[in-house]
Amino acid sequence: AVVSTQSGHYGRGAKFLNMKLFTFLALIGMLAFVNCDAIKCFQTVGDKVEDKLCAGDDADATKCKGPEFTYAAGITSYDYGCGECGDDAGCVECATASCNVEEVAGDAFECENYEWNNATDLFVANAANTTCKSKASMTEHVCNKPGTVAELEADFTAANAGCGPCSVAQEKTDKKCEEASTEVNSAVSMTALVLPLIAAIYALF
Repeated sequence: AVVSTQSGHYGRGAKFLNMKLFTFLALIGMLAFVNCDAIKCFQTVGDKVEDKLCAGDDADATKCKGPEFTYAAGITSYDYGCGECGDDAGCVECATASCNVEEVAGDAFECENYEWNNATDLFVANAANTTCKSKASMTEHVCNKPGTVAELEADFTAANAGCGPCSVAQEKTDKKCEEASTEVNSAVSMTALVLPLIAAIYALF
């Protein structure tokens, strides 16, 4: 007797089609929960910093955040991530994708710190210089000091005890504040240029 195997083939075919349909519907369901407008931010993952899409509770984030830098304290230990800083201390935020590029501490440098002397009616540098923190991405170490036409105490606004650029742009324009800069080692400067470029290229993918 000849036994027909067509029903067996049809059964296996139907199961295969059902599996494909199930997989397709599962993928559609997953896509429904994906935020297509999610941005990328650098995020602390363990002991590394990775450029990743914001997900989970941060899927709707429109800003990135990371550690704050000051000339006095350097780079804080705040984690890199998505969203706003809120009231968190030691945090700074930015408003474009992958804008919170990882920063690495650079070499410290020194600046003169000028203060107004009431006895002489002049700005006078303190005996001890200020030690300033830096970032490896900096191509110059900059100090600020009173300009040649800073004749009154109100003419010059000291910034960061002498570290960094002039804090008031108009004072620099009016030559009431001057900046002195020292170029950082060329190898460090090249690294500072290459790392953001790599991060920008990676963000495109």
